[in-house]
Amino acid sequence: MNAIFTTTDIQLRKQRLAAAWQSILSNDEVVLIHSGTPIQKPGGLDQNYPFLPHPSYFWLTGRRREGEVVLYSKNSGWIEFQKAYTRDQLVWEGNMHDLLVDDKGMDVSTLDEYLKKNKFSQLYHLGQSGQPVTAGKTFDLRTALDQTRRKKDAAEIRFIKQLADIAGHGYGALKKALHPGITEKEVQVIYESEIFRRGAQTVPYDSIVGAGTNAAILHALPTQRIINENEFVLVDAGVDVYDYCVDITRTYGSSANMSAQHKALYQLVYSVQMECIELTKSGNFWRDVHSKAATLFTEGLLSMGILKGNLSDLIEKQVISVFFPHGLGHLVGIRVRDTGHEENINPKTYFGARLRVDIQLEEGHLITVEPGVYFIKALLEAADTRDRFNAFINWNELSKWMHIGGVRIEDNILVTKEGNENLTQVVEKLADI
Repeated sequence: MNAIFTTTDIQLRKQRLAAAWQSILSNDEVVLIHSGTPIQKPGGLDQNYPFLPHPSYFWLTGRRREGEVVLYSKNSGWIEFQKAYTRDQLVWEGNMHDLLVDDKGMDVSTLDEYLKKNKFSQLYHLGQSGQPVTAGKTFDLRTALDQTRRKKDAAEIRFIKQLADIAGHGYGALKKALHPGITEKEVQVIYESEIFRRGAQTVPYDSIVGAGTNAAILHALPTQRIINENEFVLVDAGVDVYDYCVDITRTYGSSANMSAQHKALYQLVYSVQMECIELTKSGNFWRDVHSKAATLFTEGLLSMGILKGNLSDLIEKQVISVFFPHGLGHLVGIRVRDTGHEENINPKTYFGARLRVDIQLEEGHLITVEPGVYFIKALLEAADTRDRFNAFINWNELSKWMHIGGVRIEDNILVTKEGNENLTQVVEKLADI
């Protein structure tokens, strides 16, 4: 496969990170970022799980081989310690994980000798090193690395757009094939067959397909359940190539003319997503965008008669948490959770949801915007839900909506200097079903 990143792309990333580490690292200290080692399958004898290099190592080198290390110190700069394929690997596997960026480094077998010769005062291990990241300078170095990697460069954006295009073909194929009588599993097979034909290597997570009441299961795995007339079909499925991915959700109607209830719920979620995308801009705090979604959903369910009482009381009591129980979105890019937010060691909840990221948005951030409303039996029939929210939920009206399941719509939004760009807009969605 042709290199997806150039040597210049990689050099610029290293320069950005070196600048971020400038005030943290002393002249006689060194950082080692490990690619990691394969994990053997239990009872698998000579079988390993597919090797995935640590994302930080891959981002800094463009390489995907196990047992490698990239080193940085202020005095030496960046040095890559690389591993050649063994003859047995070439015989059995070929060059399946050959260089994506053709930069020649030192043999990894010389690393220990190099470290002894230079007598660094402190070694900091990052990546898949097998060593825990504890508080102090190691934590600070990793945080600076995550915050640097969080800002997508032009090469990454171009590549992610290619993945979105692949996903667009998959969603187009499943939408064309969707009809009452097809199963959830068939929907999955149609989508995944199309994206693999178009160049996907794998999926970034198990594809989610939920029809009818199964649309209320947040991570519903597709079953042999037959999709009926007048049902929502929620599909949350992505594309993965070399760990880069897109994470997209669309909710479809199984019939040409859906019920007024289906239309009203879909329109609510669609309008909330559009408002939240508008707010996904540099300088805004993600918790405020999430809170906006929760407030709009509260207003919507109140107007639909599912909630009752005073709007300010409903917001104060966070009643929406049983209908919108997850965060509005997460960082995405290299793997489906990208850098996460590991520096946030005491995460807070907002409207009942612990946000995966609680950051101020900056240019270059790529984040999902995925509002959803669900009628989840396990939550709504729980005794503690009844105790807390009995006075705020119109239970008689709610019973008329339980069969609908839920709606989620998700896109991957890049924060730009001017505002934002929807990198997954190629996957069609409608304002109304």
